[in-house]
Amino acid sequence: MAKNIDPNAAAAEQEAAAEQIALQGVDKAAAVAQPDNVANTWVEQEYDELEAEQGPLWAASGIEESRPATMKEAGLKPAASAAEHLLTGHTPVADAAATRVADTTEALAPFRHRPHGTKFFHYAAKGGFLLGDIAGISTAAIWGGEIVLIAIVMSISAAIATVVAGLTGAQIRDLRSARRRARDKDSLTEKQRPFQHLFSGRDLGVGIVRGMVGVSFIVAILVGAAIYALRFTIQGPLVGLVYGCIAVAIAAASFIESYMYADEIADQIDNANHDYEKTLTRHTRLAGNTPWKQHQETAAEATSITAEHAERGKAAKDRIRSLKWGILRRNPGIAGHGPAIESSVVGRTTRKAGGTK
Repeated sequence: MAKNIDPNAAAAEQEAAAEQIALQGVDKAAAVAQPDNVANTWVEQEYDELEAEQGPLWAASGIEESRPATMKEAGLKPAASAAEHLLTGHTPVADAAATRVADTTEALAPFRHRPHGTKFFHYAAKGGFLLGDIAGISTAAIWGGEIVLIAIVMSISAAIATVVAGLTGAQIRDLRSARRRARDKDSLTEKQRPFQHLFSGRDLGVGIVRGMVGVSFIVAILVGAAIYALRFTIQGPLVGLVYGCIAVAIAAASFIESYMYADEIADQIDNANHDYEKTLTRHTRLAGNTPWKQHQETAAEATSITAEHAERGKAAKDRIRSLKWGILRRNPGIAGHGPAIESSVVGRTTRKAGGTK
């Protein structure tokens, strides 16, 4: 590869050479116009060519300087194109998720009764119920002579059964809320019509819910009776009654907590927001795809380097032109002190205007 010409060094050399140029002088004159018997002096033609050289010279320098970035950009193009395709295809998904959040919130927000920020308390309460029931059942089984591991596993399953039995409270709350917000289909707004099932007030599964509540009641009684029997055997009837009642109370508290937390409307809004956040996270990850990012950065780098050298080329041309004028300025005996004034005589123009005298 040919050695790159440094335009700055070349300009410095040209300036130094220009300082050494001298033309033959004539008798002094106060102010002499540029002679019109020569179209252009050789030095002017020389520096016109040097000026013309600067554009391609700096352009070539810019191409060489940007070559590594250009090559890297080309290497990243296939992966970047794939990432761009995925991002473009995912954009409608992100837009749809955003629209869903807005529409769901507008349609259902007036009917939401569960406040924001209660999810932590809900799960903390369920966790507390589980731990309390596990402690009561496992200690009774261990004191009764059961193997520790078996006692703990058994107590975990029994505690989960007790807490799950209380989850039916959510179904009862949903039925009650549905009846309270029931309205005619024609009265729904445009945004509410996709959710008209939430405003019908009817639920053909009422019988099933009642059956689940009955089963939950049986589960709570059985767990309480089992703890009572274990404690009765070890510590007597009073202690057995206390711990049995605690187990039943935990199931009842789980029922009440589930009833208070349940909100089908809030679930719809929260689910829409959750889906949007997941979609937004995925979209952001696609937009920040490493090959795509590097491709854009290297493309910007190559463009910037090329543009920089183009501007430097323009400046270099202006500098060469100024050096030419400097040579003429320092040699007024040959070139005069400036261009002649345009002739006002009809049919006569100066040589600089392209005419004859």
